[in-house]
Amino acid sequence: MYKFSKEQVLDPAFLTKLVRKFKNRELKRYRRAQEYYEAENEIRNRKLPELNSNNKIAHAFARYMTNMATAYFIGKPVRYTAEDEGLQEAVDGILTANYIDAVNFDASKEASKKGIGFLLMYIDEKPRLRIKKMDAEEIIPVFSSTLGEYLECAVRLAEDHDIDGKLLYQHAYVYDDTYIYHYRRDNAASDYAELAEDRQEHLLGDVPVICIANNEEHMGDYEAFYDLIDAYDRSQSNSANDADYFSDAYMAIVGAGGGLEDALSGEDPDGSTAAKNLRENKLLFLDEKGQAYFIEKNTNDAAAENYKNRLFKDLFFLSQVPALTDENFSGNLSGVAIRYKLIGLEELAIMKENCFRPAQHKMLKMITAWINLMQNKDYDPESIRQQYERNFIDNDTETVDNAGKLEGIVSKETQLSMLPQDIVGNAAEELERIRRETMEDEQLPYVRMEDINAG
Repeated sequence: MYKFSKEQVLDPAFLTKLVRKFKNRELKRYRRAQEYYEAENEIRNRKLPELNSNNKIAHAFARYMTNMATAYFIGKPVRYTAEDEGLQEAVDGILTANYIDAVNFDASKEASKKGIGFLLMYIDEKPRLRIKKMDAEEIIPVFSSTLGEYLECAVRLAEDHDIDGKLLYQHAYVYDDTYIYHYRRDNAASDYAELAEDRQEHLLGDVPVICIANNEEHMGDYEAFYDLIDAYDRSQSNSANDADYFSDAYMAIVGAGGGLEDALSGEDPDGSTAAKNLRENKLLFLDEKGQAYFIEKNTNDAAAENYKNRLFKDLFFLSQVPALTDENFSGNLSGVAIRYKLIGLEELAIMKENCFRPAQHKMLKMITAWINLMQNKDYDPESIRQQYERNFIDNDTETVDNAGKLEGIVSKETQLSMLPQDIVGNAAEELERIRRETMEDEQLPYVRMEDINAG
C-alpha cells in the first residue's frame, strides 16, 4: 500500500519513481498470480537431462480456488434497495446499464487472484455514468497517511504501441477528487511530463477509482500456497516420468549364445545387427545357460500417493476452499450438514464482504452524486442498503418454513428478505405487490405507498 500526498504524485519526477517501483514490485506479483490462474505454474519451466522424460503437469488449483470462492461469495448479485422510489429507479437504471452484476463478479474475481481489484467510474460523451472493471496491473492506488487512510488519488497506466508491438508512449492518468491529470513519456524521456491541455474535471465529487480489497492484507486467495501447488505439480510430473521410463524397460540377456554369435566373434562388434534381428523377428535363441528378463525398478507407489494426498488435503484445508470431489460431500446431506462443511468458505466470504461493502458504498455515493447533479435532487446515498446472499444450494422449503416461523416477530419486509433471491427479488416490491393484490381482492381503490407517505 502506497501512502503519499497528492502533491507528491503530481510531481513528474516522483510519479516516474512511483510507476517504476510499482512495476518492479506489485506488477511481478500480479503477473505471477495471473500465470497460476491460467495454470502456467513453475513446473512449466523445469529442465531435466535430455535423456530423461520431462513431463510438466500443471494443476489449475488456483483457478478452482478463485472461481469457487468468488462464485460462492457473489455468484448471486448484490441487491440494492433505496427508501425513496425515485432514487431506487435512478440507481437501478444506472446499475443495469452498466451490467453491474457482471462487473462486480469480475472485480471480485480479480481481487481473489491478485489481492485487490478496481472499478473506474467515468462520464462518457452522452453523457452517461459508466462503471468499468480494471485489471490490478493498470491501477496504482495512493492512500493518505492519516488514520482514515482514505484514497488520496489513483494512477491509471496505459501504453501505446505501433503495429509491430514497439512501445511508443507510456501514459499515466492521475485521478483526484476533482480532476483527471494526463502525463506521458516516450522511450527517450527520463520522466513523465504533464499534458496540461488534457486536464479535465470528472464531476463525481470523489476519486473515481474504487478499490476492492480481497482482505486486509491485500493477498490473493492462493498467493500463500504457491509452494504447495508446485510440490503437487512436481510429484505428479515425477510419477508420469516414472511411468514413461518403466514402460520402456531394458531387457537383460545373460549367457546367451544364440542370435549373438556375430557380436561375440567380432563381426558385429556393436551388436546392432543382432539387436535388429531381435526386434524384427521377436525371437531369441538361447543356450542352456542363457537367461533373458526385463530389468524392473521397484517403486513405492503407495508412499507417492500418500504424499500427493497430504499435499492435496493441505491445499484445500489451508485455503478454506472445499474440494467438492471429497468423499465428505458424497451422499444425501442436509442443508445444515453442508453448511457445516462449508464453514471455512463462509468465513472466507465474510472477509470478502467486509472489504466489498465499503467499496460498494463509495460507488453508490458517486452514483447518487451524479443523479443529484443530473436531476437537481438531494438524495441521500446513506438510504441505499446492500443485501448479500451466498450462492448456496439450499432447501427452499426449509427456508420458507423458517421465514414463516417469524410471523409476528419481525416485519413482513424482513420475512420476505429472508427468502432466496430467485423467489423474492426485492422485498419492498414484493410487499407492495401483496398489498395491491389484497386491495383488489377486497375491491378497494389502489393507492400507492409513496402517495400515502407524501400525504
